[in-house]
Amino acid sequence: MPLPFGPGPNFAPQQFVWNEFCEEYIPTDRKHTYYPSVITNERLYEIKISDLPVIPYFPVNSYYEWTNYRYYGLRSATAYILVFDLSNIDTFQYVRTLREQICESRNMQNVPLLVVGNKQDLIVPEEGATNSSKPAIQSGVDDKRRDIVNLVRKHWKSGYIECSAKYNWKVVAVFKELINMIDNLSSRDQSPMLDNIQDALDRNKCVVI
Repeated sequence: MPLPFGPGPNFAPQQFVWNEFCEEYIPTDRKHTYYPSVITNERLYEIKISDLPVIPYFPVNSYYEWTNYRYYGLRSATAYILVFDLSNIDTFQYVRTLREQICESRNMQNVPLLVVGNKQDLIVPEEGATNSSKPAIQSGVDDKRRDIVNLVRKHWKSGYIECSAKYNWKVVAVFKELINMIDNLSSRDQSPMLDNIQDALDRNKCVVI
């Protein structure tokens, strides 16, 4: 099941695949591919995860997709995970722009998209900030977070989840949620447009970007 994994702030799939986390932020400089397995809904899924560096744009057609190694397979992915930094809400703008480009470049009607807010460990409630040594994220940011959740879930009709790669909070849940989205989609609509997704599910293989 091919799942292109959008560029995200220190949300390396190593935490999910190998339970490893690097304290030092090292930006993804090239495309990395991982092949983990997930058991959910009493089924074993073999997943192909493509972890991408920041890309300037989503390929608008197959020509641009295959002229740059970073874009290989982007337009045919089964689903997408787009990650932003909860401690820096402005990073969501990149997710918004990339999502718009994806929707303009391919039919997303039957392609699940999951937005992930990483660094949940840095979100400290205002009333608890004085008792924590971690930098507190001001409560004023909460309004922006709620706006993001509302936009993603109600207007984009996409999934949303928050996690912490550093402490492995809900990292596995991110991928299980996406698989559930794909399963729910395939069970709700068996139209010909879902042939590619259904074929992937039949093989228990999934590609995430």
